[in-house]
Amino acid sequence: MLTIIFKIILCSSLLIAIYYLFLQREKMFRFNRFYLLLALVFSYVIPFVKINLPTIYQQKNDLIFEEIQTQQLIQTTTQATDFNWMSLIVSICILISIGLIIRTVISIRKIITLKGKEINYQNQKVKLVEKNLPPFSFLNKIYLNKSYFENQQIDNRIFQHEKTHIVQKHSFDILFLEILKVISWFNPALYFYKKAMTDNHEFLADESIIQQKNNVKDYQTLILSEILQTQNLKLTHQFNYNNTKKRFIMMTTKKSKFEKTKKIIAVSAFAGLSLLFVQKVYASEIKAENQLNMPELSVESSIKSDTIPQKTEGKNNVKLKNSKKVKTPPAPKEFKENELPIPPPPPPASNITAAQYPEGINSLRKNFSNIFDSSGFVKEKTTVKTNVYISIDENGKTTDVRADGPNPKFNAEAVRAMKQATENVTWKPATENEKPAATVFQLPITMNFQ
Repeated sequence: MLTIIFKIILCSSLLIAIYYLFLQREKMFRFNRFYLLLALVFSYVIPFVKINLPTIYQQKNDLIFEEIQTQQLIQTTTQATDFNWMSLIVSICILISIGLIIRTVISIRKIITLKGKEINYQNQKVKLVEKNLPPFSFLNKIYLNKSYFENQQIDNRIFQHEKTHIVQKHSFDILFLEILKVISWFNPALYFYKKAMTDNHEFLADESIIQQKNNVKDYQTLILSEILQTQNLKLTHQFNYNNTKKRFIMMTTKKSKFEKTKKIIAVSAFAGLSLLFVQKVYASEIKAENQLNMPELSVESSIKSDTIPQKTEGKNNVKLKNSKKVKTPPAPKEFKENELPIPPPPPPASNITAAQYPEGINSLRKNFSNIFDSSGFVKEKTTVKTNVYISIDENGKTTDVRADGPNPKFNAEAVRAMKQATENVTWKPATENEKPAATVFQLPITMNFQ
């Protein structure tokens, strides 16, 4: 999940940087609005997209996982469990998101509860408010101080400016952005998107006034006359903004001859970033997942061996070996804390449930094999074995990883890879008598050098 969050932040930051470098000074307001909205959607979707790619290497050495059918051992301890920092961080994030939701709801309520008289002016809903505020629009309604409605008329430039915001549904852009801020307030790029969007909305509204053959200087004078009036209503499109200088410049700016080139650069950025941030799944991994998920036909207890090639150029293949029938292991026993556990037999299903890796045991194997670095081992025809023991507390947090094989170097690398594979991962904790219990998860590993 942390990887996905990082990709979202990086992708959205790169796209908004491209906007400020190439697009913001160009008089192509509709394209810019489309770009900003697409950039947000793209940044939050592309990290979840998977593409299937063919394998680009050949298998040489094998990293084998032998999954003993019963892998859990209840761990008795009288000491207090370690403080779960990840749970604290998640709780803080949720509280901040709730606070942002409350703030947004208050902002909306503050707008819709403004006291005033509602009228229908030229088939448009207008609310004449008593409070001394400059004109603004929100959703499908224009809000004006009653002093703007004189002789049953509203200055057509003000009216058309605010109506453009409504017709082009600019409020929905802002609300969409506010929703993203609620769920990902930690993404700094969103605040740059907010500024770019509100500026672009004003440029679009100004453009609609200029196209109606209104005198540009008179219109600019009108904007300056409104500058002295301020308000503090979020989520609205006000008639005047602090970006007055930018608006005046864009009113008189001519289209650039590089406009098409910059559009091509912007569109090309999406293609390039999609290759960078998409999840790549190689054909060998797909085949491995299908094989690993095949049902076992044997009704007796068995040891299942899943052969996963060691990392070559950063990738791994997975294939399934034939299972071997073995005798039922001896009865389970409890062990003291810090005592190296011995794999137990199947626990009574009515009292104990095993701990579960979030995305399943196959995902744990794949993550481990992707991280495991076999480059430091002598490439000879030999076999190296070890047993990895993963201690999991009542909260599903990995507290310790050990290995007890005869090769210390192989043990150290297995422990390092497993710690990284289970870092910041919350398991579904085991239960004993329907209560969360600390457990030890055993994963036998064998490496065959061919």
